[in-house]
Amino acid sequence: MIDRQISTNKGFALIVVLWVLTLLAIMASSFALTIQRETAIISGVKEKAEASALAEAGINYAILMLFSSDEDLQWQAFNSLYEVNYTGKRVRIQISDESGLIDINGADKEQLQALFDSINIGEADSDSLSDAMLDWRDANDEQLLNGAEKDQYADAGLKYEPRNKPFASVEELQMVLGMNPDIYQQLQGMISIYSHASKVNPATASRAVLLTLPDVDEEMVDQYLQQRIENERNGEDITAPEWYRGSARGSGVYQIVAEVMIDKGVTQQTMAVIKKAQSGHGLPFQTLKWVKDYQQASLFLPENDMWIIN
Repeated sequence: MIDRQISTNKGFALIVVLWVLTLLAIMASSFALTIQRETAIISGVKEKAEASALAEAGINYAILMLFSSDEDLQWQAFNSLYEVNYTGKRVRIQISDESGLIDINGADKEQLQALFDSINIGEADSDSLSDAMLDWRDANDEQLLNGAEKDQYADAGLKYEPRNKPFASVEELQMVLGMNPDIYQQLQGMISIYSHASKVNPATASRAVLLTLPDVDEEMVDQYLQQRIENERNGEDITAPEWYRGSARGSGVYQIVAEVMIDKGVTQQTMAVIKKAQSGHGLPFQTLKWVKDYQQASLFLPENDMWIIN
């Protein structure tokens, strides 16, 4: 009887030990998994911080090269794409004079419609958004045919109304009735408030902007871009295409986008807008805008390889 009791106790103890060991194994696995996840998170945060710092360094390096006193080393701003290698990371930098963008305060109805048509949002939306933009920036409360003034904003349940003044920033465009994040995301690399011109300067415009110009097709634009980059590489003058003269003056305001390749398919972008003017710190430029985690089509897309200058 006593032997049976001892045997039962031993069996129970064995079960308890097995349960404890199983529980400890589960806890150890859970702890290891937690540590693994936290390590991955910390590694990702560190990598992102490093990439952000490198992108900012890319912006500053571009400014240095843009204003270099050595004309042979000086970088250009014809929507020009450069690539540098820093601490083993690839950094691509694109520089554009803002005169190559569509000024949302200067563009007329035709240009605004062409802008919206280029992203294929439909004729009705294109017409209403372009009129709503004109209503936002004009000085009166008279509604254009498909536009929107304060009554339409009130009917839409919005707590604000058109400013009846020029756009104070590109971001303000998001407040226009009918605008949505998807449309704005597609437009932001094509628009500006700094050129103060009604027409685009084709010498510094991107392919996307050039395709919004009247009576052009992809073949005409690509031929011009190929000639433009060849002239840049050879140090020759950049001229407007025969099919569109537009504005021939630069704005003295530059958009710089720096993108760092963190890992294959993973990148980090920073964007800055600078103005060529003496600053209060004695620098030859003023910073008008600085955007971390900027989002536009990647500069590392394979189709961009052919446009790298250096």
